[in-house]
Amino acid sequence: MDDKAINIVARVASMYLEYGIKGVTMDDVAHKLAISKKTLYQHFKDKKDLVWAVLAYHDSKKNIDFSILDERNTNAINELFYYYEIQVEMIKNHKPAFVHDLRKYYPDIYLHFQKIKHKRILESVKNNLKKGKKEGLYRNDLNEDIISRLNLMRIEGIMNSDIFSVEELVSTNLFDEIFRYHLFGIVSDKGRKILDQKFNNILNQ
Repeated sequence: MDDKAINIVARVASMYLEYGIKGVTMDDVAHKLAISKKTLYQHFKDKKDLVWAVLAYHDSKKNIDFSILDERNTNAINELFYYYEIQVEMIKNHKPAFVHDLRKYYPDIYLHFQKIKHKRILESVKNNLKKGKKEGLYRNDLNEDIISRLNLMRIEGIMNSDIFSVEELVSTNLFDEIFRYHLFGIVSDKGRKILDQKFNNILNQ
């Protein structure tokens, strides 16, 4: 996409998050962005094409850059805390109406980007588990393949069930408990000491 198309996608993404996908027509987009429909259709052949571009834009924003951690020679536990902080911000911006509309009206797009997301999460968790085992901070007997899939299943199961309310799903309290549940299940005795110290430092801040 050229710069103009990227700018359109970024602004439409905000509209979809605020009003839902169904509630925003191509006429609404043209009016809000102060462009003609002809210009809009020069970049996107129809609304589905625009929705696809918005999802691709969202997906590109979810690629976490761990290079700064590599430069600092960060251990696996600190890496997870870095990931946690980013996830908390994502949860705060989670819009159930956007996801609902996407699943209902554009299921093929939803499934496509779900597969991409799942692959990214599995690889990220698995790499972190391998790193933690190598550093002696995680249990040496853990199965990184099984645990990474269990972690994904737990998160997806929670997000796609009615066990928790919408308010609870976007609450950082819920994710905090999931995070702790995962951490305390994988750390070794050596890792537990570092983990306890990190939580003590957080409480004392």
